[in-house]
Amino acid sequence: MDDFYIDGQGASVFGARLLTSYTVGGVSLERSRVLPAAGLRFVPAGSRVGLREISLPVHIYGQSPRDAAQRKSALDAALLADPVELALPDGFLYTASLDKIGAVTELSADGCILAGSYSLVGFRHDPLETAALPAGGGELWVRGTAPDMECRLTCTVGAAAGSYLMAGILWVNVQAGDVLVLDGIKRVVTRNGVNALNMTDLTRWPLLAPGLNILTAPDAMTVEYYPIWL
Repeated sequence: MDDFYIDGQGASVFGARLLTSYTVGGVSLERSRVLPAAGLRFVPAGSRVGLREISLPVHIYGQSPRDAAQRKSALDAALLADPVELALPDGFLYTASLDKIGAVTELSADGCILAGSYSLVGFRHDPLETAALPAGGGELWVRGTAPDMECRLTCTVGAAAGSYLMAGILWVNVQAGDVLVLDGIKRVVTRNGVNALNMTDLTRWPLLAPGLNILTAPDAMTVEYYPIWL
């Protein structure tokens, strides 16, 4: 039985079991305020929500001491991929990055059961969601609670144009049939699968907010995003 997954691989692939003492911390938060010269009525000056700490204590079961060590090594290697996608028993997905591999101890006299731990940071989300907006754009209700969520926007150009405004980003010299992608998830801009950053005036990736969003484009647009939860 698999109690957690790494990039789609169940824990049993590594002979691993996640202990119930695993923890997922709260999101980090940075806030600044301007205080008056006298009095206490401050003015908010910005905030930023960050990543949360994740602690994964595990037991590794092998057929022999060598097998247990090899399984532990394979688990280390899987978590070293950066980032990794975790599925944990709380029912959420996490995009995470490994910060520390803890010490290893032998739990059995024969060396076939090992104990270890991993410390990561990441963010909590649901599976990818996809929505289709009609030509001209429209309203989109976005799930999640993070104040800003990256998205991937795709349009197929209906008619050649010297300028093409897609979700507030200006493209130049597009041709009928061009597939334009603003991918804020992977941080790439493509036209027909080829890098096309120099065809846009992009200075900031499009972001979605929880609740109602309005996006516009001359042609039908596909919107993809991961609902992110604080």
